[in-house]
Amino acid sequence: TITMNHGGSPSSSVLEEIAEAKKLFPSVRVLTATPSFLIATYERTPYTRIKTTVTFPDNYPSHPLIVNIDQDAVVPPGLKKKLEKELNKLATEKSEHPQYDQLRTVWGRLVSFVDNNLFVPCWKELKKCVDLVQNSNAAPTKATTKRKQSTLSIVSESKGKIKLCLYKEAYSYICSITIDPAYPDFSPATGGKACLLELQSTNFPKTIETMLTSQAQEIVRRMQEGLTAERALLMSNPIKVPKNFHLDTEDFKEGKQARLTNQTIQNIKHDTEALKRVSDLRKSEASSVRAPGDNGYVNAKALAKERKDARRNLQKLTEAELTADLKEEEREREWQLEEKKRLAGYYDLYNVPTGGTINPQPSLFVLVTFLVEKAKGLVSQICPCCKERVLPVNPDELKSMYGSSSNSADKEKSKLRKKMKPMRTYCGCWYHKSCLNTFITEPPFGLECPTENCGRRVFHPDWPGDIRLLEREWAAKQARMREIEDAMLFL
Repeated sequence: TITMNHGGSPSSSVLEEIAEAKKLFPSVRVLTATPSFLIATYERTPYTRIKTTVTFPDNYPSHPLIVNIDQDAVVPPGLKKKLEKELNKLATEKSEHPQYDQLRTVWGRLVSFVDNNLFVPCWKELKKCVDLVQNSNAAPTKATTKRKQSTLSIVSESKGKIKLCLYKEAYSYICSITIDPAYPDFSPATGGKACLLELQSTNFPKTIETMLTSQAQEIVRRMQEGLTAERALLMSNPIKVPKNFHLDTEDFKEGKQARLTNQTIQNIKHDTEALKRVSDLRKSEASSVRAPGDNGYVNAKALAKERKDARRNLQKLTEAELTADLKEEEREREWQLEEKKRLAGYYDLYNVPTGGTINPQPSLFVLVTFLVEKAKGLVSQICPCCKERVLPVNPDELKSMYGSSSNSADKEKSKLRKKMKPMRTYCGCWYHKSCLNTFITEPPFGLECPTENCGRRVFHPDWPGDIRLLEREWAAKQARMREIEDAMLFL
């Protein structure tokens, strides 16, 4: 403790106190120091920096010094208010026993708070996460009073650990999230994750749980690389791209290979018939005027009229076919443009660089938002095709859809249940397996997802992504059905 020298001035005593405080806390960087005020910053990491302004009143130390925390990207209003209240309270307590040690006390508490609270760089995000989880709970009613409510609680500030408990109807997803000391960056010593997500318990089937957890972890990793939340979400998609899925803009240029559809086959048949008619008309128009009769010639006027009619019909047929071809070409071009539009939602996925930037992005709020929306949202998800719930009310029934049974009686029930098995498509929406099979394998092919605000092509790795292949398979299936029907007529 530095006491004021009665032979000296208060100004010199303040400067002595500042010098002593700098020796005790070398990590605190002093920007400006005068007998009246002091501006300093303390930085634990490049993303955890707090700037303070300390004002020494005229009758200091009988009166407490005044601490002001600068508000910036790291220090939101809530943290600023908390720190200023706590630090000024310490200064006030010290002023009751006037000594030149208030600055040392304030700096000591500030350094201790920043070093032992790993939530400082994500303070604002954490507050938003708490509000998000609380708001995700439905308004209490008589039917829902006994149901558990979703919560987000702090387990340890010094370890940066929080516990997230998500409940929706009979389903639950409970996990812990640990903040890295270098957040939003990461420290190799802690496993290389800015937010380390660890599942504690859930009654979702392993397949769905793995899909949710792995994508959540991948989102954090991508944002550590500098990707935005939107691109990190695209890049973390656990559903693989179909083998025949290509987003090459050359596919939409002239010269693209024609699609083989039922309409294409009908057009080929029509063109064959039209070419035969053209050939007949040309033969009629160019036929010889020589014929049996008077000196081997027929009536020249009748023949001239016949040839003229043939030329006229040929011209009409040519014009009609040309018009039909133009309409068909326009229809195909519109289909290609519509297909490109349906695929547009996936273009960003292929334009995202594989590596990020040197600026890691804050990922805590994005992570919690993803888990709340996907885990709780999946419970009430509606199948876009049949408009029924994707998940059954009973979690045990859902697990049976992903399991297998050795009992023959149970196998029949298992087959029926597996038709209702939830399946996630490439666009992120959920369908029943039987509904998705019908949607993808039956015409019209290549439709966009009917889910509101989605509108992207529906893909799944269990089905071909090439529309031409789907069309051929459907045509072959129809042909087999016709053969069976024809065979039944002879029985």
